[in-house]
Amino acid sequence: MRKLPPILLFLLFLISSANALEHTTINITRSLNYDAQKAHINQKTVDNILRIFSWRIDFNRDLKKGDKFIVVGNRGATPSAIIYIGAKKRIAVFSYIDKRGRLGYYDNHGKTLYPSFARSPLKYSRISSEFTRKRFHPILKTYLPHRAVDYVANRGAPVYAVANGIIKHNKRMGALGKVVYIKHGSNYTTVYAHLSKFARGLKPSSKVKKGQVIGFVGSTGRSTGPHLHYELRYKGIRRNPLTYRLPKQKKVASSDLKRFQNRANSILRNLKM
Repeated sequence: MRKLPPILLFLLFLISSANALEHTTINITRSLNYDAQKAHINQKTVDNILRIFSWRIDFNRDLKKGDKFIVVGNRGATPSAIIYIGAKKRIAVFSYIDKRGRLGYYDNHGKTLYPSFARSPLKYSRISSEFTRKRFHPILKTYLPHRAVDYVANRGAPVYAVANGIIKHNKRMGALGKVVYIKHGSNYTTVYAHLSKFARGLKPSSKVKKGQVIGFVGSTGRSTGPHLHYELRYKGIRRNPLTYRLPKQKKVASSDLKRFQNRANSILRNLKM
């Protein structure tokens, strides 16, 4: 993206601040899309709400009648803040334009809602199979794509979630054996297969944190020995976990943090929150 001149960044900041008192409330009665349309919120803003808040909210399970989103700023313009208010929690994010002219949304601590991803999900001794379009399968005795990484480790070694997320599946699934699928935000999914067993208390819709134990290395399913079959998917497409550029949590520049927090607190005070 082309770098914006400092004077333009400053003007955008002033415009955003000037619009802070104007806001629209999306009252949830059926779904975000339905109720946002009733509130005359444009689709781009709805898509941004889904993208930003899906790191903290399961829109299929968490969103309840009576919840609301407050979109701060002129209707149709880029919001200067978006605030979710539910029965049990409140999440607020505020716009910030970095030195390179990139617009993002950050909480009142100056951090994005999405976390940094760990590069690997366990302590392993070696990689037995890398991500490749053609690998000789040791059991099927034929060449097939292998769109995952196989980490060799001792049976029973703990396997960790690489980032905050929500359990999509944890069950036995054919050749994958005992497997856990974790959804991270709206675009990322990670898969952990051939497990010997699952971590206690794990179930679909459970929320997990980065570094939390989700299972233990095994050799269930189509496997020749203890290892972890690990997949990284972006928008449903398998990516190479060893080379793919993983999300990294961003922060407001330290030189801008105080001003950013003052602006965020001012918006919340104006909304009497």
